[in-house]
Amino acid sequence: MVHWSSPQTARQHPSLTFGVAGGTFAVLFVAVATAQRIASGEGYLPSGPEVLLVLGGFVGGALLARVLWTRLGGTESPLRGAVVGALVGLFAMPVPMYLLEFALVVVDGMPFEAVPGMSPWMQVGSDLLLLLATPLLLAAFGLVATYGGTVVVGAATGYLLARR
Repeated sequence: MVHWSSPQTARQHPSLTFGVAGGTFAVLFVAVATAQRIASGEGYLPSGPEVLLVLGGFVGGALLARVLWTRLGGTESPLRGAVVGALVGLFAMPVPMYLLEFALVVVDGMPFEAVPGMSPWMQVGSDLLLLLATPLLLAAFGLVATYGGTVVVGAATGYLLARR
């Protein structure tokens, strides 16, 4: 009978590990925020941005770890693992926002208004810049809202995965 240890399973599936770590952090963060709102009598349900935070933790953490972990050599050393993990934690939150924007483009066309008198190439460049910059700006606000916790969780996860 083969006995699988948790660290061995986590190292074999780093994208799943990052997704679970980020999602767990996000759920705990949202649960604390919801408990504070309930205690102050403001409301009971998580807000839309909080739901995106949880999606970013699970989906964004898993997708980015799948792309970045092996390409950037996260397994080479604990320090490199921590750096790659911090990058995953930093950029995980915009992933659901990008997915929502791309879904909006597919369903409704380009979400940005055409500017009268602008050349088509300038319009495409402007739309592309907005498409890329908007989620990153929202992610920066999310990073501030979590007090940098997503980066810390990502770095700790990367460090632990790369440790021998």
